[in-house]
Amino acid sequence: PAPTPAPTPAPTPAPTPAPTAAPTPAPNSTGEPSAEEQYLISGTLTMEVNTSAEEACKDADLEQAVLSAKAKVANVSESAVTVQCIAGGDSSSRRLAESIRWNYQITVSSEDQASDVVVLIAAKNQTVLAEEITGFLPANSQLLVMVTEMTTATVTVVTVTTTTTRHEHGGPGDDEDFLDDSHAHTPAALGAVAMAMITATLTLS
Repeated sequence: PAPTPAPTPAPTPAPTPAPTAAPTPAPNSTGEPSAEEQYLISGTLTMEVNTSAEEACKDADLEQAVLSAKAKVANVSESAVTVQCIAGGDSSSRRLAESIRWNYQITVSSEDQASDVVVLIAAKNQTVLAEEITGFLPANSQLLVMVTEMTTATVTVVTVTTTTTRHEHGGPGDDEDFLDDSHAHTPAALGAVAMAMITATLTLS
């Protein structure tokens, strides 16, 4: 008898390709905000100068001297202090010519430090502060200053909220993070010692 032919093997099916995963879209929404509190200590001091008020306010050496003196008195870095000069009227004293007012602001990051700054500022009288300012003037300066008034420091707590936004599509902002800061002001709640010398302020935004 004729040999029985071997059966034809069935074709092996090609493996099923794994499904292609959809690309994960880049985030394009605002992330979780982070909040940080800053404490702003503000006040003013008035001084008499032996020159015109306008010239004194334009004097960069005097501005730096006032800023440095406030930083030293408050025991903070100079970068934490800002000052602004406002020309006043004629001096009430016969010793010097005119009067100017300095608005200052000191920024710190904690309640304890804000309390310490307020106490340190209150501990310096007008004569001592004038000496500190004079000490920071150039050695060849002819300017004379006399502090005549200092207001009580006020403290405001500012909440700085930072959010990050990432852009998905091309353009100037592609793959760049942008910070968006918003501020909310609330009055400071400081310790009993500092509160005795602080006029609390409330600013809402």
